[in-house]
Amino acid sequence: MGTKTVITISRQFGSGGREVGRMVAERLDIPFYDSILINMAAEKSGMSKQVLENLDEKAASRFLYTIPTSIPTLGHAATAVYNMPLSDTLFLTEYEIIKQLADSGPCVIVGRCSDYILKDHPDHLSVFIHAPEEARAKRIADYEHIETKEALSRISKYDKERRKYHDYYAAGTWGNAAFYDLTVNSSILGVAGTAGLIVKFVEESGTYAQTT
Repeated sequence: MGTKTVITISRQFGSGGREVGRMVAERLDIPFYDSILINMAAEKSGMSKQVLENLDEKAASRFLYTIPTSIPTLGHAATAVYNMPLSDTLFLTEYEIIKQLADSGPCVIVGRCSDYILKDHPDHLSVFIHAPEEARAKRIADYEHIETKEALSRISKYDKERRKYHDYYAAGTWGNAAFYDLTVNSSILGVAGTAGLIVKFVEESGTYAQTT
């Protein structure tokens, strides 16, 4: 059995979205892309991996130039021509990489506006993982061995960064259920249960079939 679905996971901080995505990829036996996209972007653009890690899922500090619908080449040439902020260059590099990954076959991609980038892909399933703030705070506090107050502070900080990043590059759609195929409260079923629900959704969606 196999799938041709490209699954994108957007998530609130502390909701377990990354772990959900990894489990979904394992159960469907398809590639999983998260932080490895930074390595791929560094290799493609020639920029420092450490610099790109600091820019990951953060919006540029000034107005973004209009993004073309097709980007043939990026990296040093694009940087020189458009004189973009580094965060814009990173986004456009990841834009091209995500398009290529989706065209190569089924996979799971976490964050990086992948839901928006692939919104017109015929086999795309977009998922948003969320959970109540108290459930997320408990999860972060237990995992990081920190106080609940510190966990809540991190939730506020990273959710604001993710929303700003996504809204900057993807027209204000982060967390809006109308822009996703599936939204799931991970605190109800837990990480494993949420992953199972997404796999079942894929199986029932008509993109899961016999492969040879």
